[in-house]
Amino acid sequence: MHRTIRSARPAAALALALAATLVVPGAAFAGTTEPTPATTTAASTTSPTTGTPTGSPTTSTSPTTAATTTAPTTSADPTTATQPPSPVTTTATTTATASSSSTTTATTRSKRPTVKAESASKERTPFGSASGLRAALVPGDSSDQAAYAAGFIVRTLAARDDHYNYPASTFFDGGNTIDAVLALDGAGAGLAQADATTDYLAAHVNDYVGYPDPAGSPTAETYAGPLGKLVIGVVAQGGDPTDFGGQDLVARLEGLLTPAGRFSDKSNFGDATNPSGDYSNTIGQVLDIIALGRATGSVPDAAGDYLLDQQCADGGFRGNLDVAGAACTSDTDATAFAAQALVGLLGADDPATIAVLDWLSSHQAANGGFLNQDGQYNANTAGVAAQAFAAGGLDAELARAQAFLATLQFDCSFATALRGGIAFTSADYAALKAAPTKTAELDRALRATPQASLGLAGDSLLTVTADGAADDAPTLDCRTSTTSTTSSPATSTSSTSSVTPSGGGNDPADPASATPGSLAFTGADVAAMSLLGTLLLLAGVGAIVLARRKGVHA
Repeated sequence: MHRTIRSARPAAALALALAATLVVPGAAFAGTTEPTPATTTAASTTSPTTGTPTGSPTTSTSPTTAATTTAPTTSADPTTATQPPSPVTTTATTTATASSSSTTTATTRSKRPTVKAESASKERTPFGSASGLRAALVPGDSSDQAAYAAGFIVRTLAARDDHYNYPASTFFDGGNTIDAVLALDGAGAGLAQADATTDYLAAHVNDYVGYPDPAGSPTAETYAGPLGKLVIGVVAQGGDPTDFGGQDLVARLEGLLTPAGRFSDKSNFGDATNPSGDYSNTIGQVLDIIALGRATGSVPDAAGDYLLDQQCADGGFRGNLDVAGAACTSDTDATAFAAQALVGLLGADDPATIAVLDWLSSHQAANGGFLNQDGQYNANTAGVAAQAFAAGGLDAELARAQAFLATLQFDCSFATALRGGIAFTSADYAALKAAPTKTAELDRALRATPQASLGLAGDSLLTVTADGAADDAPTLDCRTSTTSTTSSPATSTSSTSSVTPSGGGNDPADPASATPGSLAFTGADVAAMSLLGTLLLLAGVGAIVLARRKGVHA
């Protein structure tokens, strides 16, 4: 009897050995294959703050008032839209309450008195020379997410004859189209598509910025904001803005500068509330300043002074220009744009620039995002703010904004055509996961992605360039790997969570184009192996203990 009990010891030892072979490797695999999300460092594009005709997730400075509208459907153009729909500026800001998986806790920049600084026009140096501007972050080194967003942009542009239209219309949306080009340049990918889209822009200049007056025609129009954005796009692409589409865009822009320093629209399409047809606003003023600065190396002092006059006492900037008798209320989108212009005009260490960057950083939420006027966290505002932080050298704030944007990016759990794109809001993110062809949400993603992408790339309107960009944009095939994706945007900062990988070839119908591409994360499931090893380990220990106790009593 005693022999029988003692004979169990070899079996117990065998169980222990087998358990060890399962538990130890299981733990090792768990430590080495835990999913690691692609980092996010990209520069987002800007989204202006003026009122928009249709409310798209981007702001467009189309010729309308500078009131920011939150309706997430109009063009992502911080400038004025010149063709029907009637000239109206759109500053749709995207809302995203996503949780950021890599929120940085680095200390924010020390706050200095947010006192409006007097402009020192006579002391200004050539545009950009005092800013200490740095090159954009390299997507391959710091973040693949801007490059995957570029893949989404390339696919959607190619499927739409190399340009975007306004939602639910056939009217050319030049602002959103230029944002897409800048996003591709910032990501350093998709150059072939960016070139094709630039060719389209050259053939449709007047469809976007308005038709010049050939001989005193009463229908002549030129919109300042759109013209400035176009010049920035041409310069970024390495083109000649003095000869683009057969026109001298620089001379045309300089012709819009008034003696007061304001870049004003020239239009005969006013209404009862604005008979002059001048819908220029702060974002358009910023775009024109950056455009002239990049195209000529200098900006008229009057233009810089006029912009500084729009800075409120708290350091932020209002969206509407110089409204008589109106209180100066800072607007987040206008402030993010203005910050970039001030870095170029005055440098990052100028008191006025410090004040605007401090205002912007003080309005960044814990999740890295920013609220729009509708109380929504959105991709567009976060994207433009990320550009401002990149230009001003606020690395911690930039990282937080990028982490927020990453939570809105479509990963391997989405339809193939959506992967890499960025949702306008967390609600849109959830809606497109459930139904990838929802029209309104997809339209907003088409406008949110370009502006957010420039921020994801860690670039700004001051430095974005096509130099060194690859012809193609990368895509990831999600069919062969277990993936983990960013958790769907929630209202607070949170970490990423694992999800079931989507099956590549079995993806839902393609709502945009048919090219795979996503943020894929690989890993291994070792839970079952570890559990079996643990059970065997307990069994072996129990057998040995039992054998010893029986032996003692024997």
